Amino acid sequence: MNFHSALKGIYLAIGLVIAASTTAQAASFTTNFTAVDGAEGDIWLNSITQNQTTIDRFLLVNEAKILSNTPITNKQSGDTSNPEIAGTNNNTGGASTDKGDKANAPMPTSGMNDPTGAEVAAYLGNRNLNNIIDTEETGSFRMNLFFNKIVRADKSGLDNLFFWERGKNSDLGVQAIDTSGKLIGNFVKLNRADQTLVDYSIDTLEISAAHIVGSWGLSLQQLGVTSLNGIRLTADSSYNGPDFKLVARQVPEPASMVGLGAVAGMMLISRRRQVSKHS
Repeated sequence: MNFHSALKGIYLAIGLVIAASTTAQAASFTTNFTAVDGAEGDIWLNSITQNQTTIDRFLLVNEAKILSNTPITNKQSGDTSNPEIAGTNNNTGGASTDKGDKANAPMPTSGMNDPTGAEVAAYLGNRNLNNIIDTEETGSFRMNLFFNKIVRADKSGLDNLFFWERGKNSDLGVQAIDTSGKLIGNFVKLNRADQTLVDYSIDTLEISAAHIVGSWGLSLQQLGVTSLNGIRLTADSSYNGPDFKLVARQVPEPASMVGLGAVAGMMLISRRRQVSKHS
């Protein structure tokens, strides 16, 4: 092996170590919240802390398009999606809306009906962490979720998308989409083993006791894009029924940054003129 080949090998090894480190780092964060009525009630997201930075400006889902969703089957008279009503629980289907027993919600849960896109968007489009999408263990779905503004990358080193998963025992597939719903960038599978335990539990209508909650953070770099209009979420039966909530971090738009720069520049010029006058 000549010197140049050896040097190339060293550089390649360094690159692999860096890449492995980036992949291996858990995208963890702290959820700061206000809970009312414990695990059954409202759990309001106040902010997120990551890398000693507090994030409190979020983009929320405002539109959902369900591409496929395992339908509820074998419905009988008196069936319910609430296991606390003995003998009538129906666990068929895929994704549906769910909430804490005492939690507020924008509308009733979809219950024994397959949810509409509007219902999914309403349950994901608020800061109540006890308004979620529940997925049955053997169900599958594909849905496009659009945010109220473009999600942009920046140089802060912070994640752009934040997910919570009830039970800390399921996976979730994520890929960026553009304004038309076209897939862009890379597909990323969020694995249950990579979740970080958060400091609250939830007890929703679909379950009969409080369950722990895990979280994932995801950057646009991991998705292979610099901006996105939304994301496509997917799950099949091997994903073990993810029960999830999500928000995106709001980054100032380029025009806003230019405006702030102009203001800062004008202030600097003004100060220099004042100094000149007194010189």
